[in-house]
Amino acid sequence: MMNKYALKWRVGYAEDLGAVPERFVSALVPGATAADWASAEAWPPFWKGEECQRYRWMEEVFWTYEAELDFPEMDGEKRLFFICGGVDYQFIVRLNGKTLHAQEGMNTALEIELTDKCSSGDVLQVVIFPPPKSDEKDPPKREANSCFKPPVSYGWDFHPRLIPVGIWKDAFLEERPGCHIAESKVTYRLDEDFSRASLSVSTELSRSCKGSLQWVLSDPDGEVVDARSIPLNESETADFVAEVFEPLLWWPNGQGDQSRYSYLIVLHDEDGVAQSRSTGRLGFRRCRLVMNEGAWDEPAIFPKSRSRPPMTLEINGRSIFCKGSNWVPPDVFPGSIDEEIYGPLLEKATAAHFNLIRVWGGGSVCKESFYEICDELGLLVWQDFTLACNAYPETDSFLDLIEREARAIVGLVSPHPSLAIWCGGNELYNDWSGMTDQHAALRMLNKVCFELDPHTPFIPTSPIMGVGHGGYVFRDAEGVECFQRIQESACSAYIEFGCSGPASVELIRSIIPENELFPPEATSSWKLHHGFDAWEGDESSWLCLSALEHYFGKAESLDEIVDAGQLLQGEGLRAIYEEARRQKPRCSMALSWCFNEPWPTAANNSIISWPCQPKPAYDYVRQSCRPSLASARVSKFLWRDGEIFEAELWMLNDAAHAVKGDRVEAYLRFAEDEVFVLAWDFETLDANENAVGPILRYPIPEFDAQTFDLILRVDATPEWNSQYLFCYQSSKPFLSEAVED
Repeated sequence: MMNKYALKWRVGYAEDLGAVPERFVSALVPGATAADWASAEAWPPFWKGEECQRYRWMEEVFWTYEAELDFPEMDGEKRLFFICGGVDYQFIVRLNGKTLHAQEGMNTALEIELTDKCSSGDVLQVVIFPPPKSDEKDPPKREANSCFKPPVSYGWDFHPRLIPVGIWKDAFLEERPGCHIAESKVTYRLDEDFSRASLSVSTELSRSCKGSLQWVLSDPDGEVVDARSIPLNESETADFVAEVFEPLLWWPNGQGDQSRYSYLIVLHDEDGVAQSRSTGRLGFRRCRLVMNEGAWDEPAIFPKSRSRPPMTLEINGRSIFCKGSNWVPPDVFPGSIDEEIYGPLLEKATAAHFNLIRVWGGGSVCKESFYEICDELGLLVWQDFTLACNAYPETDSFLDLIEREARAIVGLVSPHPSLAIWCGGNELYNDWSGMTDQHAALRMLNKVCFELDPHTPFIPTSPIMGVGHGGYVFRDAEGVECFQRIQESACSAYIEFGCSGPASVELIRSIIPENELFPPEATSSWKLHHGFDAWEGDESSWLCLSALEHYFGKAESLDEIVDAGQLLQGEGLRAIYEEARRQKPRCSMALSWCFNEPWPTAANNSIISWPCQPKPAYDYVRQSCRPSLASARVSKFLWRDGEIFEAELWMLNDAAHAVKGDRVEAYLRFAEDEVFVLAWDFETLDANENAVGPILRYPIPEFDAQTFDLILRVDATPEWNSQYLFCYQSSKPFLSEAVED
């Protein structure tokens, strides 16, 4: 069988490729060179104040990892390999100064045979080039427009300018038998009625040999459902088929169980001795993108053009409404991310009733454990390729690069039942990107996906026609609230929308120097942590101070800013999620921007602060994504006395089962006074069906508070209750104005 041998790495840098580093420090693999150097120098955390600025010089140097080989003497036909899951980004591999391999691309794994080339004590080196940067530098993400490296690290409105390089996946020596399993692949097709799964098993050996392959397939309870031995007679491959009748299906969160089967493939030699093995898991499910209801009717008049493309996910024959968010890298250094970081975040996504996570194309493709956890939790994955907001080249060299990288990515992700959609990248059909359906890079990605994973849907980019991105603030520069924007929209899917909100006071105090805390101003620390000048629009960017003052007056403390900003973020996101659900079935998806963040920000659109601290908005979102709930469509957030408050009542149901009819009672609470307004008896709702009820109308009285509440109580099912908060301002002029009059 196979034996692994760890390598003890160290890392240093030099100004030129041919130069030898003057100093080496201990390196953590997987990891990042910048993190190793900062640790050795005992620098403060990169996220404090302006600390990340001191990393800028690291972009310009060559980093060298080296390790002394240490392995026992091999006997017989044993072979020795250097295995590495990925190096970020452009690099060469040397043994005793001789180059063995050169590569660009962080997703393509390495498997370099060292047999007869090395001895214990020899030195293996991985030399990493400075990260690629084009001549276009405005905005900084343009510097990534000719590579397949995540552009987010070049600087974004939620990510600092800090471009990592390093060995970002496991790297070790592996001893293998002369004949071993080089690759195995198990694919399947489900019959139209889901009564049978037809499996195709393909196994490639390192060389031709005699012996046999043992195959065992077990159901989710561990019971063997298929087992066989396939004889080998000087064969290099072994292909066979298998069947599972009445398979247990894998379902997304809230739709059913996440049933998965396990398989084992063992290579035996002629004497029956096990030499090599391959294992995996299968979740039987069928995933399709189908037309949204009414889409074939558009456009309704001549001259005709194509209808909107399909954007409803159909899982195992059942159309589902997708609720979720956009996943961005949970750390600045992708090599530092593992299941201990993925797990708590994804568990919170599941607890928020999400069923779809979009892995955004500006960041890196996640590690294997991310998709494994999504399989377990029932989180569907929309996977962008690593292209975002740039015009990418169509040169032969770039197409060769993305084809190789795409094949590695598809090979990693496609076996997982959680995978629902392949997407070419983020915001590529825009004036700032300039790409179209005919761009060779997108055609190449479609080609690779169809060849390797033909049954998973592919879209070229997001947004496409009918799909919505934005907005990202509660109240925009024109004074229009997100309540109005979403209700006037008619998208087939809302893939990015958000309301910015500040982090907690405690987190802000940990990253902003005390003398800059209040009042917040466009100082370097606030700007670096995205409170100011993070993007075009409001002069205060993600803090949105002018909006807070519009609703609640000038803040007297940082606590007031945080409380007001977090309130607007929560109520805004609730309004958008629920309105998107009310637009079902024309609308099929609601994915907020964004779920998490890569470092502690003073303010942005995330609902989880780094590393895994939910903002108050998280609970608003969790409430709005419950499978069934009483809901209210209200046209605006700010009300004054004398206005007639209106709210259209709804029952929302995305559950996979029908819900019984019940009675909804609506109340308004002004300061300490709670008023019953109306009741609505709704009928039984079918699975994935909404119902619209009466419109509540009530005159806003004068009262002494800045907010009031709308409360919906469901008589027999209190877990469906909802409560909304609105802003109140008196219609009377201030006293000083009255005196002047």
